[in-house]
Amino acid sequence: MSALLIINYDVTDAERLDAYRDSAVAALVGPEKGALSAVTNDTVDLGEGNGAGATTVILKYPSTDSAQLAFDSAKYQAVIGERLAATKPSFAIIVPMLE
Repeated sequence: MSALLIINYDVTDAERLDAYRDSAVAALVGPEKGALSAVTNDTVDLGEGNGAGATTVILKYPSTDSAQLAFDSAKYQAVIGERLAATKPSFAIIVPMLE
């Protein structure tokens, strides 16, 4: 079953986040990894829960396990601190897709 890795945040340091992106893409996107499905800086918060940030990144993986492996990989864990330092994170979730 395919899965989506959805990461949502507000950017607090655009320059630092730009530096993070190349390393993050190398860790999360590509053959045997995930595919970038969407990136937007115009997320619409519908007012439920604790609120969403303006930026949302969605990656599609072949399975929840492969999404979790990519997120937990040493390569991504080595750079995730840069995203966390450059943003105000709202959430990061893995969502199994209906097929």
